[in-house]
Amino acid sequence: MAKIPPAFLQKIKEAVNILEIIGEHVVLRKSGANYSGLCPFHAERTPSFSVSEQKQLYHCYGCKRGGDLFTFVMEIFGIGFPEAIEELAERARLQLPTEWAKSQSESSANPEIERQRSAQREKHALAYKLNRFSASYFHHMLPQSPHIETYFKSRGTNPELIRNFYLGAAPAQWDALAKHLTSKKAPLALAAELGLIKPSQKKPGEHFDLFRNRAIFPIIDLRGKVAGFGGRALPLPEGAPEVGSESPKYLNSPDSLLFQKNRLVFGLYQAQKHIREKDEVILVEGYFDVLALHAAGFQNAVAVCGTALSPEHLSVFKKFASRIVVLFDSDQAGISATDRAMETGLEHGLVLYGAELPKGLDPDEVLFDQATGLEKPEGHNQMRTILTQAKPWLDFRIETEASNAKANPEAKSQAVKQIAKWLNQFHDPIGRAIREHTAQKLLEVPLAVLEKAMGSKNKSASRPPTLTHPKRPPPPSQLSKREKVLLSALALTIGNESTNPFFGKIFKLFAETRANLPPEKTLVDLFESPACLQFVQRWSGEPHLVEELKKAPELVIQSDLDPQIRSILTEAWISIHPQEGAPPIEEIELALKQSLARTWARFSQQIRKAIEDAETNQNMKLQQNLMKEYLDVQRKMKELSKFYDQA
Repeated sequence: MAKIPPAFLQKIKEAVNILEIIGEHVVLRKSGANYSGLCPFHAERTPSFSVSEQKQLYHCYGCKRGGDLFTFVMEIFGIGFPEAIEELAERARLQLPTEWAKSQSESSANPEIERQRSAQREKHALAYKLNRFSASYFHHMLPQSPHIETYFKSRGTNPELIRNFYLGAAPAQWDALAKHLTSKKAPLALAAELGLIKPSQKKPGEHFDLFRNRAIFPIIDLRGKVAGFGGRALPLPEGAPEVGSESPKYLNSPDSLLFQKNRLVFGLYQAQKHIREKDEVILVEGYFDVLALHAAGFQNAVAVCGTALSPEHLSVFKKFASRIVVLFDSDQAGISATDRAMETGLEHGLVLYGAELPKGLDPDEVLFDQATGLEKPEGHNQMRTILTQAKPWLDFRIETEASNAKANPEAKSQAVKQIAKWLNQFHDPIGRAIREHTAQKLLEVPLAVLEKAMGSKNKSASRPPTLTHPKRPPPPSQLSKREKVLLSALALTIGNESTNPFFGKIFKLFAETRANLPPEKTLVDLFESPACLQFVQRWSGEPHLVEELKKAPELVIQSDLDPQIRSILTEAWISIHPQEGAPPIEEIELALKQSLARTWARFSQQIRKAIEDAETNQNMKLQQNLMKEYLDVQRKMKELSKFYDQA
């Protein structure tokens, strides 16, 4: 993939202010030279999230996340760097550079293929606009459809939820939307492809609506774009003509270039912040369950769009939370659906939690009076208790099967087979081994019996998981305090000297250290952890990148950095201001002294190893020369020690 030109990234930043983007997710207030607010990535009561408008950077002093405009968009929406560039370029109304567009396909050298790809991008953009236009139409039709508006109210949906979820109504007419699109000269063929309308076979050239007399739920993706719709059929108002909308009860947009039901999640756009704060996803079955939970304060609730939980859904959830609680109906269909969700999780090394609802009730009915639409006084506490008592569904089902096994030998045989099937699906070998031991005790059978029933356990264990997106970036490397101080100091030597009042002091310290390094060693050798070495070697070994950093140091954080290194860099850059005191120079001096001593010690060990090799090879001349060099190194180390002791 071609690297995006730094000049284009800078163009985006000039067109889209980081305060504007972050301000859509965080309430920011002026605090000295920066802006502060509550971090969107972790729960906190005291603001520790800081944004620098001047440097276009952010940093959280609590969870240590930091970065620039692109990093924020990637993390808040759970997307990759290319998607973040495309998202922000579209927002800035900037056309992507030709070399970037061409790099998206190996076959882009073919002009015809490139033309097709360009046309496809334009079609996607137009499709999103068309869906947004239709969502606006449905939303504005809600007050004109009293029976649908009343139904929303009866299900506990308040005006705030209607606004936040952009709920709407499809009129009780055959072609209301089709006529509206026609009057606005919208592309009808694309509208049909998106599942909004359909060509009439009886009246050639005319179209009819797919959503008729339905409560409308726009399905919004993580970037806030309308990907499709869900519609709930309602009884026709008295005296209204038949419009053929009764079946099915729930109708979703068909799969299209925008809508893939195995990837999209209803309510995730509205819930993402709350999911991050709680580190938990509540997964329910229906759209109204999501709305009811949000209305009652459980704003980390979402629902899949008329399909079973898929590996792609799990990939999305894992980006935001480590705990997934399944809150399906308590009937047999709900239990079976929870079992299927559990099995999907097991196949990818995840144990999903299951919450038990009272018999015959769904989440909406626990929280709201179905006759009045008002929240039940005891509903919130009851739901909190239900969610708090959620347990790993696999453990619950193993206990249930083991309990059923006590009926007779045949029941025990069936229980052993069922539990063995679940354990075979569990990709995590440690988690599976623990459950094997527990199940064997509960079933009161020898472990060999359970292992025999599992049969293909080892084959299953070797199957690689198919989830491709981790919940979080890779865990940060364990850096010593000394390396953290050095990285922070190094960050302060990169950039415009005129805006960095401490550049001279810090640069002088690094220059003195460089002069005292062992032969053929560089400042890179002051670092030891793999992550630090990889970072420093890359940026010190590419002079043209160093020149770019002098103009815009924040460019460094756009690379695939270790999260802890990114945090150190952004904290250094965002914290320094001319009116503030100097960074702890004494700490930097001590870190450089310690690193220099360790570098000489490693150099000394290398010579000793070379001496041993020369002795083994009976190379006396080389051994003598190395011994002399070793003594010189020891002398130098003593001199440096005295020098620093006197300093």
